[in-house]
Amino acid sequence: TASYGPADGRRLLDGSIVDHSKPSDSYVPYTRDVLPFLNDEVGEDIGCEDGLCQGDIKYSYSLIEGRPMNVVFGDPCPGSTKVLSIKYVFQDYIRQKKENRCKGDSGYHIIPSRTFHSTFAEHEHILLRRQDPHPLPVDDESNNQMNPTTPQSTISLVDSTQSTLSALKSEITLPIIFPFLSVRQRAMCQLVCLHWREIVLSKGITAAIDVNDHVLFPLCQDTSSYRNTAIGSPLKPQSLSRSSYNDIIMSNTHTTSNHPHRELLRGLLKSSHSSLTSLVLNDFLHLDPPVDIHPTLPHLCKLKRLDISRIPLITDDTIHLISAHIGERLEVLYMKDCRGVSDDGIVQLVRSCNRLKVLDISHMHQLTDKSGVAIGQNLTELETFHGRDNYKVTNNSVDVIFQNCKKLVQATFWGFIKLTHVGPGTITAPTDLSPNNLVLLNLWGCIGLTDDCVERLSTLTNLRSLCVSECHKLTDKFVLDITQILPQLLHLQMRYLKRITDESLNAISVRLSELFSLDVSFCTKLTVVGLNELLMGCRSLSELRLYSCSQLNVEGGQVTDGGGNSRRTGGGRQLVQVLRHSSLAFLDLRRCQQHQPFSRDEQFLNTMKELGYNEAMAYL
Repeated sequence: TASYGPADGRRLLDGSIVDHSKPSDSYVPYTRDVLPFLNDEVGEDIGCEDGLCQGDIKYSYSLIEGRPMNVVFGDPCPGSTKVLSIKYVFQDYIRQKKENRCKGDSGYHIIPSRTFHSTFAEHEHILLRRQDPHPLPVDDESNNQMNPTTPQSTISLVDSTQSTLSALKSEITLPIIFPFLSVRQRAMCQLVCLHWREIVLSKGITAAIDVNDHVLFPLCQDTSSYRNTAIGSPLKPQSLSRSSYNDIIMSNTHTTSNHPHRELLRGLLKSSHSSLTSLVLNDFLHLDPPVDIHPTLPHLCKLKRLDISRIPLITDDTIHLISAHIGERLEVLYMKDCRGVSDDGIVQLVRSCNRLKVLDISHMHQLTDKSGVAIGQNLTELETFHGRDNYKVTNNSVDVIFQNCKKLVQATFWGFIKLTHVGPGTITAPTDLSPNNLVLLNLWGCIGLTDDCVERLSTLTNLRSLCVSECHKLTDKFVLDITQILPQLLHLQMRYLKRITDESLNAISVRLSELFSLDVSFCTKLTVVGLNELLMGCRSLSELRLYSCSQLNVEGGQVTDGGGNSRRTGGGRQLVQVLRHSSLAFLDLRRCQQHQPFSRDEQFLNTMKELGYNEAMAYL
């Protein structure tokens, strides 16, 4: 199984916080089953008997070749940090002796491993590992002893004779046992002796530090925290108003208490100079950068991924240190809501971080075109750009980004209200335009876009995911044109486009033959007739989100005609007839009714259950 959705502790579009440990299913509509995509990526390579017959035993398997997950799977929950969760098994095909084979047997004895469960961050490389040694090949007639002629033996034979190593061989044994120890146990190894301390410091105790890891940073209650908030690792993400943001800065500036996680963080950083590649500090409201991270930055010789989102005391001073010491190695940088950073800080940062592949500057309202143009001019290796509510940025910046960032595959310009088009300022040589590589484009809330923007979008020949939610000026004309010039779309989000009608659904059903997911929530002019046409024509559709399309009235209500007879009105019973022949795996019909108070149509619900649709959110 494989699912891709918001990470634990992150906020959703409705403001609720995801908590997978609770029975609440508030995150269900934002999680996507991505097993079909992974099956397409894997093809016939994984589990191929021909390869294993030659003795090629795989202990790990790499997927999607390092591409961004949003590019491969689409973005099921825009604006939220996501994780990929996979459950998998390894199967070993062991050749059997001819005399042991049954008639019609393939000649292989299949030994499955236990089921493994792994999670991967949004920009992390997906590597499925065999997490324990798999079983030895067994021959039925040899009293469960290994067959020495079997070429598929999957582990090496080890002499059972006990042996001891001299203490002088610590530099050999310690690195061997390190992978089996927790981070805290590795740190404790420094206390054994000076020699062990030198080895630990030279190797480093961890490659990744994440303050959201509750094992490494246990939940605690801090009485000196801002407004006595119960904190975790270290605080739950929250959207702060300007007054709250200033209050936190003043609170942190004048407090003398030392947050318990700050000392732990400093110790981990000091012991990981030579090994640390990923540092995630998002939402650490009590972090004091000059004390906690500034002394360490010059020594992080391998750091490639950094997340300093929503840390109130991050200023240009921190950005200057990042630029001077780790800028030339940094590949991924998240700095959402760092309101203490100015245009000058961003300009210096992008000039030194010329290898940056992922950049997120969402909610940095203070930034202007000075930062945007600098990003486009300097980050020529950029593959993923996220911006949200940077409302001072105009087309001057976006045009430069599109022209110079030729490797860009994922771009988010959410809430860029001054945009009037997307693409270069002039279209003279379409074959030379960098947007040809773009796979995902998020234009949510770009209220300045009109139907005429389709002409510039026509250059995006590789686009697979498009979001134009809350672009209120778009009409049926836009949908008709976009489906004609971009028939390869797999994911289309059009929330709050209240001007579109069934004409748009008909165009989608006819022209987007490969569409996987469609979101038309809050589109109040769509009817059940248009919805039926969509489902009959678009056979590849797997996800359909119709949240708050109340005009569909799927469950309806009881009405009485002139003869005193009671009957049920609504479109649900019409809908289920079409669903019998569709391939939908997820259907969001919340608040798709007009009758108040809400009246449940048991016949409609029972028919949906017969079709395999489980009511995951019964009370919304």
